[in-house]
Amino acid sequence: MPTIQQASEHPEPVSTIVTRTVPAAKAPEFDGLLHDVIAAARSFDGHLGVDVLRPDGGGDYQIVFRYRDRATEQAWMDSDLRHELVARIDTLLADHTTAASRTVEGWEGWFVTPGYAPPTPPRRWKMALITLCALYPMVLWLPKGLHGLTRGWPLPLAILLTMSMTITLMTWLVMPFLTTRLGPWLRR
Repeated sequence: MPTIQQASEHPEPVSTIVTRTVPAAKAPEFDGLLHDVIAAARSFDGHLGVDVLRPDGGGDYQIVFRYRDRATEQAWMDSDLRHELVARIDTLLADHTTAASRTVEGWEGWFVTPGYAPPTPPRRWKMALITLCALYPMVLWLPKGLHGLTRGWPLPLAILLTMSMTITLMTWLVMPFLTTRLGPWLRR
């Protein structure tokens, strides 16, 4: 497994969003190659996860690679393995599309939605305010709502369930909703 030293004492996570337009006829083969890319990305030190937004029957794929910090993300981006896999995808999609990618650091990844990746990230105070407004109600009410289920559980396990649900809701429901609804304010 490739490894790399951390670049700083307090690294911020980095997300790279890749968009590929895939014709419907080539979608099954593309999915196979994408599976290989994801498996390879997972083998790199500092990998935090991959999310894929797949269109039905071809169209714009959005792939989000997350890494612990800029150095580990750059190790993946510069790797011979990644270049080899991307070359296979480029050959498959030869005349149809090129990759568009964008890299964001820290919490900024929550403020990128399909079809909108700001040229500059929102101001940090705006990101902090929206994150606080989204997290506060969940941290306040989710433990109460789960109390019937988690009563009698060891505290670390109950907290793990609550945090898992909070992060899932924040990543796939709350932050995309708020980012879309508050987009004009974020861009000012």
